Amino acid sequence: MVCVGDILNKNLITISPWESVGKAAATMNRLKIGGLPVVEDGRLVGIITSRDVRSSHPNRLVADAMTREVVTIPPECSFWRAKELMEQHGIERLVVVSQGRPVGVITKSQLYAEIGKHVDTLTGLHRAEFLQHKAAELLGGGREIAVIFIDLDNFGAIDKEYGHVVGDEILQRVAGVFKEQVDEEVDFLCRYAGDEFAIVTSRRLEEARQLAFRLIKALERCEWPNGIKITASAGVAGGRRVQARGAAGGDGCVRDLINLASLASTKAKREKRAVVTAGWVELGEAG
Repeated sequence: MVCVGDILNKNLITISPWESVGKAAATMNRLKIGGLPVVEDGRLVGIITSRDVRSSHPNRLVADAMTREVVTIPPECSFWRAKELMEQHGIERLVVVSQGRPVGVITKSQLYAEIGKHVDTLTGLHRAEFLQHKAAELLGGGREIAVIFIDLDNFGAIDKEYGHVVGDEILQRVAGVFKEQVDEEVDFLCRYAGDEFAIVTSRRLEEARQLAFRLIKALERCEWPNGIKITASAGVAGGRRVQARGAAGGDGCVRDLINLASLASTKAKREKRAVVTAGWVELGEAG
């Protein structure tokens, strides 16, 4: 999974706590940035921001004016977790710290540009990486989750007969139908690949199964271009990781759960059933 460490700016400009506020202000003005990490003996001890500078005399020490509580992230943090932290704390940049030592910084504009690369331009939905992030996050918290994997039926034949323009229009409308059916507080929808969509949800397994049926039925009720009939097959799998260690360690479990749901959707397609439930499983430690 892509992470902050892949894109962080390693050219980190810092300041000592024993420098003056005036020097910190001059450095920030010169670089056109809103804050400087404060580092002593290689370790992060605080941050001085433009707000701290405005409320302090230029001759004061940075140590007296800086903010000691710094919101930081490790290099392995996902883009989406970094985005959540920035929005939660109303900040424009995050210091990236490894073993107590700052190794870089990531800005809000830089982060949003990268996240944009992981949004499907056709449907506006997140891509598979976001699904993996949310599933790992929920599993890491010891939550029971379910994955719904939906595969459109015979979509390749539709593309060949009517062309990719019509095919793309159908995919856009399918995404719109699914958006109307999900609850964004508990259901996290993505375009997984091609004509495949997936949802990770904190609903219990039976509730997820009912949601899968509603999604399939919603497609059947729609009127589609050229009188085309659009149907889909869905697989549902649920589980909870035992001995949860935190979100960062859940990738293996997430892949297992997505794979189970995908295999269940293949079985549904083969048996001409709307939804097949793989069941609920306890997932062991990843890796």
